[in-house]
Amino acid sequence: MEVGTYRFHRRARMAFLQLSADEQAQVLARLASLVDAPVGQWPASGVKKLAGDELYLVPVNDDWRLFVQAKKGEEPEVLDVVRQQTLEAFAKLAGHNGN
Repeated sequence: MEVGTYRFHRRARMAFLQLSADEQAQVLARLASLVDAPVGQWPASGVKKLAGDELYLVPVNDDWRLFVQAKKGEEPEVLDVVRQQTLEAFAKLAGHNGN
């Protein structure tokens, strides 16, 4: 599946298809807002750069986040669509893990 110049990994596609029509529209609008911006300018629009130079966390709204991989010379790929509360739960677990 592709949206503009963004490819969707099968995991992200499955999650996207389970969203409501309104949530899907919000995801597509968020991706559209990044299409013409160089990856280096994404953080200025609230995008968080993660481990390495290729992985980004893109907020869609208060509930949803996208993991987007943007390898140099390739089309960006949405790797996953996740709820913010899921990320917070994992962060909380990691904080209590003691490792």
